[in-house]
Amino acid sequence: MYTSTSLLLFSSIVAIASAALVKWVPNGSFNLPANFKDKKLPCSKQTVVFPDRMTGSVKMQSEEKVKELVLPVDGEIILETLIVLGEDPTETNCTEGYSYYMDQSMSSWAQAGVWSSLRFNEATPDSEKLPCEGDDVEFPNAKYTVILPDSMQSVRSLKVSGETYTTESFLSRASESEEEQAFQLNSLLQTGVKVSSRTCRHKNGCPCQKFPLEIDCSLKYCPQPSCLAPIKPDGYCCKQCGGYITFEIDDDFDMIAFNELVDKTVQSYGGNVVYHIGFTPVKDSRTLQLVVVEKGAYTGTSAEIANYIDKTIEKHWFKSSKLAKISGSPLDKANLGGKMFFSMFFAVALVMGAIYLYYYRLPKIEFPVINRGSRRMFSRFQRRTDSVVSLTRRDSTIIGGGRTAFRNPMYDSRRGRVEVAESVVEE
Repeated sequence: MYTSTSLLLFSSIVAIASAALVKWVPNGSFNLPANFKDKKLPCSKQTVVFPDRMTGSVKMQSEEKVKELVLPVDGEIILETLIVLGEDPTETNCTEGYSYYMDQSMSSWAQAGVWSSLRFNEATPDSEKLPCEGDDVEFPNAKYTVILPDSMQSVRSLKVSGETYTTESFLSRASESEEEQAFQLNSLLQTGVKVSSRTCRHKNGCPCQKFPLEIDCSLKYCPQPSCLAPIKPDGYCCKQCGGYITFEIDDDFDMIAFNELVDKTVQSYGGNVVYHIGFTPVKDSRTLQLVVVEKGAYTGTSAEIANYIDKTIEKHWFKSSKLAKISGSPLDKANLGGKMFFSMFFAVALVMGAIYLYYYRLPKIEFPVINRGSRRMFSRFQRRTDSVVSLTRRDSTIIGGGRTAFRNPMYDSRRGRVEVAESVVEE
């Protein structure tokens, strides 16, 4: 029992502040205008030219159309989506020529996207995609410039081009002016980096750093979220689809039970969902944050998981208030209910119209044949089966010269017709 509890406690601490290898590998985004010489994204009639050698990798994170690509001799290009080569004749606002990609060799310690580690996943906030206390930091053997942080950052070890440095030796190294690897001191003329073997010993884990940095999101590419009402948890540069929960904890918080609840719930929904448990990026923060997102396309599963966990959290687990936010439906399923309603409405209307026409047919319309030799050229139509009705009565009296007289309906009686005939004779 003691061994099992110790293992669970160790797993809980690792989930909050795990020691890992973190490498400085600046990842440039192809979709940012700032990374091009003319500060504009290339169009379909332009040829993109990369430098011969690049320090970091280039990510193509949304579909782009360019005429050609001149690839580097040494470098890495990551295609996260399709790229269309060839001119687009429909694109009119585009001038032929060359577009030059600029390798961003200068970056700050706190810039989003310049660190790489197996500790990071899709749910990890940008504020924690930096070296944390207890991490091993490595800088590659390449040409670059790093702007060092103002607030003190603690790491377990530090290597530059394979050489290990202490706090003092790294300050001496950063003060030197070298051509390949340059480190720019902070405003206090210090490195802002402390090499220490200190690790987190709190049973509920520790924040990433005692003095968290304000993450630099200026060169972070943010794709359009594929959901309604996207969320933005603390420490994120971009809005996300999924859900997150924040609440303040104290020393009596049961981190082991909370980890078990989250892991069991996520596992029950399948392997397409990832989560991250950490503290908000505030000094001496004890506000816990759970972020749940999906690896691939958003389907709404991560929001369902976050909503379920929010309803299941025990009241005695959080100290005061609790905040939970989840994103809406995927964009491809948005307004599906309204679309179904209108479709059903028109379908019912068509069926009812067909039934009405079947049982209550409209009158048959017959057009009269016009006889040019006859003076009776017009007839009156009525909505009856025998719709053509003659304007002359069958018993009308023909008087003189073959002309037809119109009989007034007021004189329908036989007596009336006799009196009219006698008057005519007498005259």
